[in-house]
Amino acid sequence: MEKQLFNGRKSLVIGGTGGIGRQIALQLADSGAEVWVMGRHRSEDSQLHMIQSDFDRGGLSELSRPDVREILSQCEICAVTYGPFLQKPVHEMSAEEWSHIAIADYALPGAVVSAVLPGMMERKWGRILLFGGTRTESVRSYRTNAAYAGAKTGISVIIKSVSAEYKEYGITCNGILPGFTRNAPSEEYLVEESWVAEQGIHLISSEKLNGVLLNADCGWQPR
Repeated sequence: MEKQLFNGRKSLVIGGTGGIGRQIALQLADSGAEVWVMGRHRSEDSQLHMIQSDFDRGGLSELSRPDVREILSQCEICAVTYGPFLQKPVHEMSAEEWSHIAIADYALPGAVVSAVLPGMMERKWGRILLFGGTRTESVRSYRTNAAYAGAKTGISVIIKSVSAEYKEYGITCNGILPGFTRNAPSEEYLVEESWVAEQGIHLISSEKLNGVLLNADCGWQPR
């Protein structure tokens, strides 16, 4: 990775205090970006600026905080890796669970994109990276996680829409649809968080990659 690839670029990783998000944040910092991370757990990484938040409790209201609004307006690179997984068949879903998944996995990333776009449009440059679910690049049937997969399929619509409508402003929007980083059905389908992050950095780094939905799942297919 080029050490100065994103030199001085203001970057925000929502969900950047753990897992894939933390790996993306660290790789952005290593490439010269100035990186803020939002998450529930405090980051111990000295090269990252911490904005502590709890979307499980605060929901979309977390985006209205003055400190969050400020970095959203200044953000040049934005990655949203936060997105709780829920595995439940449709007949067992409560109304509260439907609402939580719809907000956390669809409305929240969408609201973040809406918040960062005006500043990116003004600067004529921006990079947005969103995360879908495994094989949610098209409409499929899911036996045990239809709510989650439905929201993540909607993320693909956001990615395609933003990439088409805002490319004239020098803005790209891409997505990664990651496979299993833990508890895979078998080892052959297990992907490393740092490797997934590397694919994200690759998508962010090129102005010619726009509207990409990258399956990073070692070929796994939903049953």
